[in-house]
Amino acid sequence: MKLYRNVDWYHNLLVITSIAGIFILFIYQLMHINGYASTWDQVDYALALDRFDIMAMQPHFPGYPYFILGGLFIHQFEENQAASLTVFNILFYFSTIFPIYKLARGYVSKPYSIFIAAMIYSSSYVLVTVNQPMSEGAGLAALWWFFWSIERALQKKGWSGDWLPLVIFSILLGIRLSYLPFGVALIYLFWKKWSEKEYTLKQISLQIVFALMLQLIWVGGLVFSEGNIQGFVKLALAFTSGHFNDWGNTAVTSEKSVWTRVVTLLFNNVFWHGLSSLSIIIAGILIVIWLLGLPRFRWSIKTLSLAYLVASSYFIWALFAQNIEKPRHIVPVVLFILFILFITIAKRLTNPLIGAICIFFLLSNFIQSIQMINEQASEQPASYQLAEYTKTMDKNSMLYTWEETRVLQYLDTPVPHKRILTYEVFLHEMSYYKNKKIYLTSKVIEGFSNQGIDLSGKIKKVKTFQSNPIYDPVYHEITLYQWIQ
Repeated sequence: MKLYRNVDWYHNLLVITSIAGIFILFIYQLMHINGYASTWDQVDYALALDRFDIMAMQPHFPGYPYFILGGLFIHQFEENQAASLTVFNILFYFSTIFPIYKLARGYVSKPYSIFIAAMIYSSSYVLVTVNQPMSEGAGLAALWWFFWSIERALQKKGWSGDWLPLVIFSILLGIRLSYLPFGVALIYLFWKKWSEKEYTLKQISLQIVFALMLQLIWVGGLVFSEGNIQGFVKLALAFTSGHFNDWGNTAVTSEKSVWTRVVTLLFNNVFWHGLSSLSIIIAGILIVIWLLGLPRFRWSIKTLSLAYLVASSYFIWALFAQNIEKPRHIVPVVLFILFILFITIAKRLTNPLIGAICIFFLLSNFIQSIQMINEQASEQPASYQLAEYTKTMDKNSMLYTWEETRVLQYLDTPVPHKRILTYEVFLHEMSYYKNKKIYLTSKVIEGFSNQGIDLSGKIKKVKTFQSNPIYDPVYHEITLYQWIQ
C-alpha cells in the first residue's frame, strides 16, 4: 500500500509539473510577442496581411495561404502584422498538446503521456521558431496533427475514417509546401491498409483523387489570385529554379560537400541548435537520456517505425533541398527525435533516477525557453538597429545592401538603399552617385570578396550591429562600411 501511495504521489508530481509548465510557457509566449519582421521572408509574410500578391513577394511563392489566412484573422485584433502572425503560430502550436498526448498515450500511461507532451512542448528552440512571424510555427503544429491522424487511421479498421489525414495534409502543404516529404506517411498508410486487405486498389485510387482535390482548393485560390494558370506556372517555375539553382543554398549550389552538409545538419542544426538550444546543460542531459534509452533502441525502431520513416525522409530532403545555414529548417526532425527518445525512455520513468533526470530536463528547457522568448521579443534585431542608425546618417547618402534592403523598405528608412550583388554593377552605379556618401553592408563586402575583388584601402568600418544568432543565423551581425575611394 505504501508503494502504491508513493507511485501515486510521483504521478501527481509529473502531471502537476507538466501542466503548470505548459500553461506558464503558453501565457509567457502571449505576454512576450515577437513583433519584429527582421528578415526578408518575415517581411514577405507581414506585407501579405495588407495586400496578398505573390508576384510582389507578399508573400513569396508558394503563397502559404492558410498561414496568411490565420494571420489575417489575428490581424483583426492586433495592429502589428508580424505580431499577428506570431500570435497565430503560438495559438495553433499550443493546440498540439492534444495530438502529442494522444500519440504518447498509445505507448504509456496518462501521467507519462502528459509529461512527454510537456517535455516536447517546452523544447526551447522549437518555441523560438514558433515565436517568429514565419510559417514554420504553424507548419509544425499542422505536422503534429497530421502525424496523429495517420497513427489514428492505422489503428482503425476499414477506410471510412481515413479521410482526416488527407484533409490535414492539404492544410499542412497550404501552410508550408516544403513539408511535402511528409507525404510518405500517406504512402505508408495506403500500403499498410492494402497489405492487410483493408483497402482495394479502387479505394486507394479514390483517396488519391480526393487528396489531390483537397490540394487544389488552396492551389486554385493562388491561381485565381495571379489571374491565370500560365502566370502562376511561370511564377512557380521561376521561384523553384531560383531556390534550387541560385539563392536557396541547396546541395546543387552549395560549395560544401555532401559529407560537410551531413555533419552540419546533424551536429550543428539538429543537436546543438534544435535539441540543445545552444545550452551545454540541456545537451548533457539529452546525451544521458539517450544513453539510458539505448537498451530499448531495437524496440523503438520496430514500434516507432513510422516516426523513423518520416524523420528520415525529411532529413534527406533538408540535406539536399534546404538551406543548411538556417537551423529552423530541420526543426521537424528535432520534434520526431524528441518523440522517439521520450517514448523509448518512458517505460523506465518509474526509476527514480531516470524520472529525476527527465524532470531536470523539463525544468532546464522551461528556464531556457523563458529567457529566449523574452530576449527574442525585447532585443532589437541587427537589421532593425541598422534601420535605426540610418536616421542619423547624412541625407546625401546611398546605402547598398543584400537582403537587408527588404527590412529597410518595410521600416521605411529615410536614406535611399538598394540591393547590389555584383561589383561590376556597383561600379556602374557609382557613376550616378559621385556627390553622395556611399555605404555598404558587410554582406555586400563579402559578396565582392567572393568575386575576387580586393577592397583594401577602399572602405572604412563605421559601425557594427549585433543580435543573438539563434534568432537569425545569417543576419545577426551587420557591419556598416563607408566607401572612401
